[in-house]
Amino acid sequence: MLMLTVWRISEVFLLSTLPMLIGQSPELVPSRDDFKITSDARIKPGTYDIADAANDGAIQIIGDDITVDFQGVELVGAADGVRADKYTGKGIVIHGRNVTVKNARVRGYKVGIYAEDSPNLSVIGCDVSGNYRQHLGSTLEREDVSDWIYGHENDDNEWLRYGAGIYLYRCRGAKLIGNRARKGQNGICICRCDDSVIVDNDMSFLSGWGIAMWRSSRCDVSHNKCDWCVRGYSHGVYRRGQDSAGIFVYEQCSDNVFAFNSATHGGDGFFLYAGNETTQKTGKGGCNRNLLYRNDFSHAVANGIEATFSDGNMFIENRLDECEHGVWAGYSYNTLIVGNRMRDCVNGISIEHGRNNLIVENTITDTRLGVHLWWDDDKDLLASAFGQAHNGCPSTGNRVLANSFNRVERAVRLATDTNTAVRWNRMSNVREALAVDGTIAGVHFANNATGGAALPLIAPSGSTIEQGESADGYEKPAALAQLAERIPPKTRGALDALLPKGHLRGRRYIIVDEWGPWDLRENRVFPAHIAGGNRASFQALGQTGSYKVVKVEGGVDVSPREGVLPGRFSVTPSKPGVHEFKVELEVGGKLMSVSGTVMRSDWTVRFYAWNPANDPREDEQSWRDLIGKPALQEQVLPSLDFIWGVGAPSKNVPRDHFGTVATTSIVLPAGKWRVRTISDDGIRVWVDQRLIIDDWTWHAPKENAATIELQAGEHEFRVEHFEIDGYAQLQLTLEPR
Repeated sequence: MLMLTVWRISEVFLLSTLPMLIGQSPELVPSRDDFKITSDARIKPGTYDIADAANDGAIQIIGDDITVDFQGVELVGAADGVRADKYTGKGIVIHGRNVTVKNARVRGYKVGIYAEDSPNLSVIGCDVSGNYRQHLGSTLEREDVSDWIYGHENDDNEWLRYGAGIYLYRCRGAKLIGNRARKGQNGICICRCDDSVIVDNDMSFLSGWGIAMWRSSRCDVSHNKCDWCVRGYSHGVYRRGQDSAGIFVYEQCSDNVFAFNSATHGGDGFFLYAGNETTQKTGKGGCNRNLLYRNDFSHAVANGIEATFSDGNMFIENRLDECEHGVWAGYSYNTLIVGNRMRDCVNGISIEHGRNNLIVENTITDTRLGVHLWWDDDKDLLASAFGQAHNGCPSTGNRVLANSFNRVERAVRLATDTNTAVRWNRMSNVREALAVDGTIAGVHFANNATGGAALPLIAPSGSTIEQGESADGYEKPAALAQLAERIPPKTRGALDALLPKGHLRGRRYIIVDEWGPWDLRENRVFPAHIAGGNRASFQALGQTGSYKVVKVEGGVDVSPREGVLPGRFSVTPSKPGVHEFKVELEVGGKLMSVSGTVMRSDWTVRFYAWNPANDPREDEQSWRDLIGKPALQEQVLPSLDFIWGVGAPSKNVPRDHFGTVATTSIVLPAGKWRVRTISDDGIRVWVDQRLIIDDWTWHAPKENAATIELQAGEHEFRVEHFEIDGYAQLQLTLEPR
């Protein structure tokens, strides 16, 4: 018996040490927080629920020349049911040289994988989905400005407050290859990580940044997917982006290559900013000489490429469709913008205070304005360290050569600009070839093909514009010949990151809820609940398949009752009154439901114009006198559901300084009722002559609500609203509590 016991102990020892004896890494079982790994190892497959109490890593890899394989392992930091904005701690923390981490799945932490002072680190094939993300305050109807991300400071790792899938600090020569993130805020963040390689990663459907860089130069960032990294967007209501971006590059990041990436449907596709050191402190430096080659930055809420206060950047052959601006390059100089495609943008290329920029051989189609170059008296920026160091940042010396403009309202607009050449451009279906504002000097407009049309040339008096044809033909600028030595760039990625042909594309497919963007692979109905007016609109979402309504509860109609995915359907009241409803439907073969409230009532809506000298906030009597007079316009509508934006309510009502008074009678059953408004600007609501909402102030779109108890019967509602200027909105909903 004793011999058998000894043999069994020896057998256990032999089996546990056999991998080391034959040259394999030992298999470890992390059973507690602060689990340390100091040599090559494999982690035993399984799920490990380990919270990081001290924010120093549930698993800590410490030492040099270590490889740890997490194949088949899932590390979980928070229990199911904990909200993502409450996640804390770090999953895997690395300190050491030449460390390799492979195949880990890490979720439920503020930061999935964190490394500090770990040169030549490799993170390969890891999935860091499901880590921290903010709970967003913006809704379908209004933006919450608290959702804006502030990325201007990170020298003390301020970005950590936003969490990350992978965060590296002072890890020169890092290699991040083939990693993945979903359902988080930020994918990869690197700080002070020069000479790094970030390739073949999929950091998509995040609510902040796909890949973010701070003080990191000479990096290869190629063949990555960073699609749908976005927040601050509601299609047809507001488009803000809130500084989310597919690729985010801040503060002294130079000589990097960004090639063959897909960063579509972002707040910005690519967002580069020189940094506060340049703009506020020294006036020097910047994020300079970066090459952006054959990326797709289309369908950005704001800009396909934004790159500011920097020198010598190169944007070559990128796709920049359906953006607010294809390229925004304010205060930049010596920029090469060559061979890019911009379609369905508001503006193609916009550069304020830019000089010596070369805009060549781009294709700009279906935009309002093709190229806009201008100087304005921006006193704060001109007084900054950058403005003083750059002699007032004139708009000068730019060249717009051999571009193609098609179905563009204005091809080129110059404002307070000097010594710009506009030559050899091809213009078709263009209303104005060149529009000029301010004082213009030394502008050369010649050899532009306009398809035989006599396009108007609008120029203020005092401007000097040279026109005419010359015998010399177009020759590529010398800068392009020098660029050819770097094209195509040598990258280490291999993934075909671009969206395949037939993939859903377009800003209408940016669906953002309280946790971030919709992942197109998930079937769902959005939103799940609506307290609406006369119509509640829903989307049945999915890349393929169909939806079909199978059951309807409440006095409502649903249309259409079936369709292909993605599709839309609406719920409307079948008769006057307030109706609670529930709709069940099959979406891609799965049973789902939506609910809400709709109401139909005849609202009498009157519009007025008020004199700015009689501000409604300060002169109540003038307001009362105004709304006692005949209205500019009167309408009878089934609901109060106005999102005017920056437009006017009608051709008879001004876009600014107007007032609205709306009244109705509604028959309601007895009970408690929640009255909710969204307004920009002031709002007052009375029910049966009792004031229940009073926010008679200037404000951005804002929600107000009140709960009241009513007897059964008919009740009078009265709404007063005023608009000062800018954006305008007025909505009211009613639902039982």
